[in-house]
Amino acid sequence: MTYLCGWAATSALNPQGGRAPGQPETVGFTFLNQACRAGYYRAFGETALSRRAVAALAVQHLDRAARAAGWPSESWHDAAVFIGSSSYLMSAYENGHTGGGDGGHSLLHLARDLQAHSGNARIFSMATACTSSAHALIQAHNHLPAAANRRAFVLGFENFNRLTLLHFHSLNLLAGHYRPFGSDGLILGEGMAALALSAEKPAGSALRLAACAANTGSSPVQSDSGAQEALMRQVLAAAEADTVCAVKTHGVGTADSDTAEKQALHRIFGTLPPLLAYKPQTGHTLGAAAALETVLLAETLQRGEGRDHTGRHRRFSDGLYLSNHFGFGGSNTAAVWQWTR
Repeated sequence: MTYLCGWAATSALNPQGGRAPGQPETVGFTFLNQACRAGYYRAFGETALSRRAVAALAVQHLDRAARAAGWPSESWHDAAVFIGSSSYLMSAYENGHTGGGDGGHSLLHLARDLQAHSGNARIFSMATACTSSAHALIQAHNHLPAAANRRAFVLGFENFNRLTLLHFHSLNLLAGHYRPFGSDGLILGEGMAALALSAEKPAGSALRLAACAANTGSSPVQSDSGAQEALMRQVLAAAEADTVCAVKTHGVGTADSDTAEKQALHRIFGTLPPLLAYKPQTGHTLGAAAALETVLLAETLQRGEGRDHTGRHRRFSDGLYLSNHFGFGGSNTAAVWQWTR
C-alpha cells in the first residue's frame, strides 16, 4: 500500500518573488539569429537558480511535505528520496558555458547536497523527460514495502533553461494560449513539488496509489496510442477498476500527444469520464509535472470540486481516478489513485 500523506509545492499558482500567480510571463530568446518571444510560467524569484538555491528549495519542500504529513520535518533524513527532473544537466551545461562553472546545479550536485544535509538519506534520481517524477513515484511505490520506516519521498523539480525552450520552439510546439486537447501547442513552466508517502494509512481522508506502471511506445518521436491504451488497461485491471470518477490527463496541448491520448481513452471508456488538465494553470513543468499535478489532484479531491478541461464545474466523490503522464522518446506512465474521504 502507498498513501500520499503530505505534500508541498511551488508553481505558477503560488509563485515566489512577487510574481503574478497563474499567468505566463514573456521571455525573449534568439533562434537562428532571429529574435523570438514565448510565454513561460514562472514559479521562482530568480530566473537562473544557483546550486545553493536549488538545494535550499529542495530541503524546504521536503521539510514542509513531512510536516504536512504530521511527521517531524527531518523525517526524510533517514528515508529514501526519489528525485524526478529533466532540468539539471541542461542548466549545468548552460552555467558552464556562461562562466557559472560549478555554481550550476546538476543531477549529481542536488543528490550530493541532499545527502550532505541529511547525513543518511538515500537519494535516487530519475531523468526521463516529461515522465521523470512519474518514474520517481513508481520507484518509491515499489520501494515502500521494503522500507524500514515504511516511508519514502518524491521530489519533482524543473527550472527555466533556454536550451529546453529552444528545443520546443524548434519543433513548433509552443503556443500563445494553453488549451489541452485544442492542438494549439504548449507553454512551458517551472516548479517544485515534494510528496510524503507511507505504507501506513493516515488518519482521516486518504489518497491511495492503487496501481501504477510504465511502458514504452513503438516510436521515439510520435505518440503511440496503442501502447498508451495497453498501459491504462493494465493499471485499471490491477486496481480492479471497471470505471473511474475522472481522468487526470497528460493533456499537453499538442496535436500528436492529445490525439493519441484521447483515442486511447475513447477505446477504453466509450463515453469519456470527466477529463482534468492542470497544465493551463502551471505550464508544462516537464520532469516535475507528475509530482506537481499529483498535488493538484489531491487538492481538487480534498475540495470535492473543480473544473474539467473544458472549464465545466464538476463535483468529485470517493472512488478511483486515473492519472496519465507521457513523454518524449515513447515514455508512458499511468497510475490509479483511490480517494476516500
